[in-house]
Amino acid sequence: MALALAAQEKTAPEQKSGWPKSLADGLPKELPGYQAAPTDPLPDTDENEMGVFTQVARFFQRIESPTVTRQFQLVVQDYGKEKNLEPEIKKAVADAATHPNVEVKDVAIAGLKAFAVTDRSSGNPTTLITVVVLPSRLVLAQGANVDRDTALKLLSRVDFARIAAAK
Repeated sequence: MALALAAQEKTAPEQKSGWPKSLADGLPKELPGYQAAPTDPLPDTDENEMGVFTQVARFFQRIESPTVTRQFQLVVQDYGKEKNLEPEIKKAVADAATHPNVEVKDVAIAGLKAFAVTDRSSGNPTTLITVVVLPSRLVLAQGANVDRDTALKLLSRVDFARIAAAK
């Protein structure tokens, strides 16, 4: 009987989260070489220059020595169905490109348009990659002491289809 119950638990479908937690369903719970934060923060609603948004996040870090720590955060932001964020993202990236020691590159991730900005002005790289999953939904990868190539590799573990389908 115990074996039958154990087998049933393994084959049971994964429970779906309700809105807005469902936004995190496509975010990985683990990243190779990084420790995940012990708990995920609760969904949050806030406002920035692009409008009101709901977000979920997962935080990871790797401590390599007493003086070297790498931090990586994955964030999903949803601005509501009527919003088209791409023009505002392009403007922000163009503004960032005018600063010295800032490298900007358009990239594609899983067939989606993305914008990578790496700031090296403090010596250690800080990278922000913005992926336009839907016109009104973004995935942000924020890396402290993480270069663009590493951030892109970590970001490849995101299930963008699940994030796009979240309701």
